[in-house]
Amino acid sequence: MQDVKTMHPDLTPDRLADWKLMRDVMQGARSVKRAGVGYLPMPSGFKAQADGGLEAYEKAYKLRAIVPELLAPSVSAMIGIIHAKETQIDIPDGLASIWENADGEGMSLEAFHRRITRYLLWLGRYGVLTTAPADGGEPFLAGYAGDSIINWDRDFFVMDESGKRRVGFEWKDNPKFRVLELVDGHYVSTVYEGEDLNTITATEPVALGGQRLDFVPFYVGNARDVVPAVETPPLIGIANAIINSYQLSADWRWQLFMSGQETLVAINGEAPKTVGAGVVHQMMGSDTMTPDLKYVSPTCSGIQKHEDAIEKQKEAAVMAGARMFEQEKSSQESGEARKLRFASETANLMSVSQVSAALLERGLKAAARMKGLDEGDIVVNPPKDLLDSTMSPADFSQIFGVYTQGGMSWETFYERGQAGGIFSAERDAEEEYALINPEGAEDEAAAAHV
Repeated sequence: MQDVKTMHPDLTPDRLADWKLMRDVMQGARSVKRAGVGYLPMPSGFKAQADGGLEAYEKAYKLRAIVPELLAPSVSAMIGIIHAKETQIDIPDGLASIWENADGEGMSLEAFHRRITRYLLWLGRYGVLTTAPADGGEPFLAGYAGDSIINWDRDFFVMDESGKRRVGFEWKDNPKFRVLELVDGHYVSTVYEGEDLNTITATEPVALGGQRLDFVPFYVGNARDVVPAVETPPLIGIANAIINSYQLSADWRWQLFMSGQETLVAINGEAPKTVGAGVVHQMMGSDTMTPDLKYVSPTCSGIQKHEDAIEKQKEAAVMAGARMFEQEKSSQESGEARKLRFASETANLMSVSQVSAALLERGLKAAARMKGLDEGDIVVNPPKDLLDSTMSPADFSQIFGVYTQGGMSWETFYERGQAGGIFSAERDAEEEYALINPEGAEDEAAAAHV
């Protein structure tokens, strides 16, 4: 049954490489460095050494290189933005248990929703399967990372569920593939397991009343739509900038090390065996030469250029969506420019938000059909404006009352009003107060700050 491993034609080597890159970068520096020359080629000069440069590459060049931790914080920040505003989720009482046990293992529905969003952001693809315990029970949702969905067609999906399986005290590799399809108009789930994939388990899930399902309750989406089509992960730009910065960092730190370890050159004299952490070189000439000791070191004129290039890669990560740098840029960026940038980024975040909600809704509707409930009662509506935090007049009046009664400082009141679009993004608290009360503004502002 090895044919079950066959991949869809769209899963080209480039697509698989993109997913591997995203996984390695998401897991952090150790995962990236574990890939060795896959992300950090060995300098040609190393290869001339006796061991092919392996020791210098592993214990110096690669070890000292810095892998910027940018992707995971960026994903977390974007998830925070997408889920900062409440998503409307309506579920009939017959599915109430899924609120606290969405995945059959105790994960809440809200946490499952955030998981969908997370995978859409960093892998650009996710699948949701609606299923139920084999021995009966409430339906639940099972999630599949985009790279585990290896083959698909109309009413046909293959997922790679391979992993580790505990045998006694040991954990052993366990090849496992699940096939979802319609057979003679009825839904069948078949699992192929074991080294030869010859352990085959076929199940025929049923709905309430023992009725066979006439649809495959599995839904796949990418970062833009609820379709199985594979697209480039939306945050691949951050991952590429991280790898570029990592490669530049290796050369930069190698130059720093070499420039800091000067070589002692003994001319026409006996040289000591060692001098600190540096290198000793001895040159012997004729008797007429005067003995001399000199320290020499490389100029490393490219260090500054490497630093500049590393900064450019960090800026590239910012442009690709690394929000951790926004605070550093905000002081030099006008309010109007910031609004325009937010608008362009929100379009991408909105598509992810909408697909995430749509996948959840379809999974829940399938659960309703399994229980004989009206799927029209299932509604999952994402926020319409992720970054629209405009404050209503009533809200502004309320916090103004808190301020006038001494419940908050002028700075805090101004920051709330500015965030709500009441005050200009171009002015600070003192400038705004001066406009409100130009006469005696300094004294009254100081009193208000107390």
